[in-house]
Amino acid sequence: MTLLLYLKLFAIYSCFLLKLVYSSDDEYRLLKDLREGYDPMERPVSDHNKPVNVQFRLILQQLVDVDEKNQVITLVVWTQYKWSDYKMKWSPEEYGNITALQIPYGTLWKPDILLFNSANEHFDSSFPVNMVVSSDGSVLFAPPGIMQFSCSLSMTWFPYDEQVCYLKFGSWTYGKKLDLQIDDVDLPDGHKMDLQYYVPNGEFDLLSTPAFRKSTEFQGEIYVELYFHMHLKRRTMYYGLNWIVPSILISLSNILGFTMPVECGEKVTLQITNFLSVMVFLGMVSEVAPPTSESIPIIAAFFSLSIVILGLSICASLITVSIFYRHPKTHKMGDLTHYIFLEWLPWFLLMNRPGHTFRKPKREKKKEEEDEESGRDESVELLNEKKNPRPRLLVNSQIVMDTTIPYLEEIIGYLKVFKAKLDDDEEEEDEILNWRYMAMVIDRLSLFLFTGLIVGTTLIIFAACPNLFNEYPIIEEDVIT
Repeated sequence: MTLLLYLKLFAIYSCFLLKLVYSSDDEYRLLKDLREGYDPMERPVSDHNKPVNVQFRLILQQLVDVDEKNQVITLVVWTQYKWSDYKMKWSPEEYGNITALQIPYGTLWKPDILLFNSANEHFDSSFPVNMVVSSDGSVLFAPPGIMQFSCSLSMTWFPYDEQVCYLKFGSWTYGKKLDLQIDDVDLPDGHKMDLQYYVPNGEFDLLSTPAFRKSTEFQGEIYVELYFHMHLKRRTMYYGLNWIVPSILISLSNILGFTMPVECGEKVTLQITNFLSVMVFLGMVSEVAPPTSESIPIIAAFFSLSIVILGLSICASLITVSIFYRHPKTHKMGDLTHYIFLEWLPWFLLMNRPGHTFRKPKREKKKEEEDEESGRDESVELLNEKKNPRPRLLVNSQIVMDTTIPYLEEIIGYLKVFKAKLDDDEEEEDEILNWRYMAMVIDRLSLFLFTGLIVGTTLIIFAACPNLFNEYPIIEEDVIT
């Protein structure tokens, strides 16, 4: 019994609430009067020779994505339209002081304004919302949507690039029957988009959003088009910390590889590892950049030059290892090689060698000239001996020597052979040390040469980037338009 009583009270209370919500006779009468004789296909002007004035405002909420590979930008925006409908006017005093109505989409006339450079699969992705109609006849229509539009994104200066893209809005069929204007009331200088709800993007800075109104002729009809530009500048901290700095450190570690001794066995391995690491970074750039041959991203040029330098350094290290393990029995060092790598280059590179002081070398005489000079000296000695003969030993003393030391000549022969062996070993050891020192000279030359190449190419590439140190560069108006 008690439960039944509660159900009756609940039903009575629900009916009372429904009566409060849906019992607006004034609003019903107003909607009935406004719908009477209204056709949503009719332009809302009393004189058909006059255009409909439409105020257009673009409210940017978020820059979702910049797809460089597909040349598409994704935005979350609200497109706000304002116009006046002469059939939507009423006196609030006659309808319970009602000053505004929410009328469903499709009930009233709506301008056919579209995004001309849309890249969305449905072309128009705006969400159909209610229209707000005021008693003075003004209509407000602000549908939100996720817009995808095509833009020519230049990757020449990536990641220090700036992009200027535009959204092109206009009427599809009305032509001069619709006068489209930019609603920029209370907007700051340099911005024609409403950014009061804008969420900053983590990859790009939005520097300015200028807009321009342009009239074009198509098949004898004048069409008004609105161009909303977006000046974007990429934030480079991510790419600097994750791409450029590691690549520079890899190149520097590759340079330090020339200071490693050949005997450690890791000289070439280190440089090959660095070479493969830079190849990975170049692959990451190719994934971001669009497949085009019009321009090469500057960071791709940087990595390509780094790969070339690292490849040349590997070749230099292989030459160093080959020279280090040369032996006099298989390779003979020529005079010109000895002069360049053991005299001139050590002096030029300020190198030291124990027991030897390098001075500015002079070209040594040729071997033929030395042989001629030694022959001349011998002939002069023979002439002197003929003029001044040495005293001969007495015959008796020679006989005594031969009889007392019969094995003297044999001992002297063994001593000469042993001395010759020591001289050959010492000469061979000197030749081996010369080859090894030549490898050290090539390492030192490669160290200076590749250091200059890496530092020079890095400075040239980054100096070529425009607006690298300007936070907000100025672009010309003709570039925007």
